[in-house]
Amino acid sequence: MKNIYSAFLILLLFSYNVFSQSTTITAGEAANVQLPVLTTDQIIAIPSPKAGMMVYDKSTNEVKIYNGTDWNCMTCSQQGYTSVQLANIESFNFASAKVGSTNIYSISSTARNFNITDNGIGNVKTILNNANNQPNGFLLNNQDVIVFENTLPLPIQALPQRDLLNIINRCQWANSYTYTQPVDVVTEADDTNLTYSVREAGTFERKETYLLGMKAYKFSNRVFTEKYASFVNVLDKLITESTAINLYTSMNINPDAYTIISTSPWFSVNNGVLTFPRGTNKPQNNYGLIYFLPKSSNLPSYRMRIFTHRPSAESVSQYFDSNGNVINRSQYLKNYFINALNTNIPSSLNFSTETKLRSLADDPRVPPPTAGTEGG
Repeated sequence: MKNIYSAFLILLLFSYNVFSQSTTITAGEAANVQLPVLTTDQIIAIPSPKAGMMVYDKSTNEVKIYNGTDWNCMTCSQQGYTSVQLANIESFNFASAKVGSTNIYSISSTARNFNITDNGIGNVKTILNNANNQPNGFLLNNQDVIVFENTLPLPIQALPQRDLLNIINRCQWANSYTYTQPVDVVTEADDTNLTYSVREAGTFERKETYLLGMKAYKFSNRVFTEKYASFVNVLDKLITESTAINLYTSMNINPDAYTIISTSPWFSVNNGVLTFPRGTNKPQNNYGLIYFLPKSSNLPSYRMRIFTHRPSAESVSQYFDSNGNVINRSQYLKNYFINALNTNIPSSLNFSTETKLRSLADDPRVPPPTAGTEGG
């Protein structure tokens, strides 16, 4: 076993022949290896690094290994962030009012550049193209945001990404504070392509530190992209026990890159195929979320809302033909389905008030498009 280990080390050391530093190895029970010692800039500048190469980063006092894509820290208790973008981060205040037994949420103040007195994070914009859209924080690779109460000075905006990451990953965050976002917040709405960026409801953590000489706040978030263009007409037919939808194909994603999870037993996903199980105890209305969780941090996270309703036989015959096709989609939605949908789907707070995601217009679309009627 020692011979195998020694051979591995020798091969490993030969892979570093691009370095000018000497490498030392000693044998025996006290065997050790001296890795090449480089600065962060020198490591980044290594031409064509090979997966498995290891170095000691003297800038950060870390042992790093190249995984074929990035240099990752081997000695860190928790892997740091791997990418950072300048961003303009807005905030707002949630307001709520009681309507019967239901809480109706709204924005009590217009979204604005971040203010610590606000209780909600709004848009996070990484395209900065005008005077009103200046960077006041950073968007990190896992959708965490670091935000300041003032625009970032130009020297900080000009820092290379690797320098920013080095500073951010070495920060000590304190003063943990838990904040609650009561509803989903749709921060970006592309109605033409039925694509939405949604900050999911839940309880999150905020921490504080001084970063680059300024007070900084870090918010953890769960941000998902919802894409519905492929589903606009897919559920125009009555849903039956034989209805099956290939989610990988519909979402145009690689099956090897994502794991799909359903939050409801009435929306079953097996090998990427969505079906609609039946049962004597199945409720009349069913709402759930389907998550497309990436296996790599470099891929976006997707989410899909889904809702089904089982009406009376009379309503089915009124709005669907004998083949299960909807007869008059607009009238069906306007006169019947919208009411069932709004009664049973949790509300979202939309910054874009005209979004089609929950349209109640005279010519409504299925909001969301992944809504259907069960029959048969």
